[in-house]
Amino acid sequence: MTRFSLILRGVSTLGAIASLTAAPGVAWAETLPLSTEVDQGPLPRPGQLAAPMAEPRLPEAYVLGPGDRIRIDIFNIPEFSGPENGVHEVLVDGTLALPLAGAVAVQGLTLAEAQTALVTSYAPLLTRPPQLTVTLLAARPVRVVVAGEVNRPGTYTIELEAETSGSGSGNPTARQWPTLTQVIQEAGGITQQANIKAIQVRRPHRQGDAMVTASLWDLIRTGDINQDMRLRDGDTIVVPKAVAVLPEESVAISSANFSPAAMPVQVVGEVASPGGVTLPANATLNQAILAAGGFESSRAQSSTVQLVRLNPDGSVDQRTVDVDLAAAANDTTNPILRPNDVVIVDRNVAAAAGDTLGLFLRPLTPLAAILRLFGF
Repeated sequence: MTRFSLILRGVSTLGAIASLTAAPGVAWAETLPLSTEVDQGPLPRPGQLAAPMAEPRLPEAYVLGPGDRIRIDIFNIPEFSGPENGVHEVLVDGTLALPLAGAVAVQGLTLAEAQTALVTSYAPLLTRPPQLTVTLLAARPVRVVVAGEVNRPGTYTIELEAETSGSGSGNPTARQWPTLTQVIQEAGGITQQANIKAIQVRRPHRQGDAMVTASLWDLIRTGDINQDMRLRDGDTIVVPKAVAVLPEESVAISSANFSPAAMPVQVVGEVASPGGVTLPANATLNQAILAAGGFESSRAQSSTVQLVRLNPDGSVDQRTVDVDLAAAANDTTNPILRPNDVVIVDRNVAAAAGDTLGLFLRPLTPLAAILRLFGF
């Protein structure tokens, strides 16, 4: 065997090995969702720590759908272009009804992809390749789903208002997509059992749903505005349930704008103004007692109270709480309350004895009044 044939055999063997190792990578890249494609960068040198991988991101490009209004401009063909002839709305079936080209499917396409599809549709019909641009004039309402630990889970539709330039032309210059906190506000705010450190946002995509995790705790503690992400039509927000929420965290969360502004609580028994009180979200037991006017000094058992709580599953919990009006929020002496909790303030020993004695003496009261009329 000649040296030249040996070289050829070695080249073919290396080519086969390269094809075997490259094929899985190509297939993986073709099926990888857009949100998880990250640049892993160069490999670290010996003794050097590997750089952390980039966090996955949601696809930001706007995709067209029924209700979107777009403008098509074809260079040097005014019959199909401009504000009079080039404005079209995506129909309910996801297509555009265009003159000459007919129905063109654009649902799920970005503006750049729609432009390519329109060029492909018009090219066989024109004498020269069309120079075409697509502009979004009015976006359809954003329809999102909110699930999990919010007060009113469900589907919400948010209209987008386009800002216009100050020239009076009426042309839209910018649109503000709703943020994560705005949508949670629409859903009534978070519950007291919400885990705001791991809120999931899912976005539909042609290559598979993309998902990221947002931490509103980082938003309110460090001011990380990137956690309050902009949402798109079709997004799903899931607020998970927390295993445990520290009292100091509850107090901090209660002042955030995505928490409910107020909650109803009942304070009954020996307080100055028994009945329903409205408290800030995540208020404490001490706040409820003080909102009801405080203890009735001569009758209340101020050392302990009863806390009654109706659970979401219909069961009822009742426990005795040792009261310390000077304590900060804690689970033992000043617990965080939930909506519709009932605080019961019992009578002290003297008040209970006086009420019992009055019960026995009540039948004798009319007789004593009659005797006083006759001078006895």
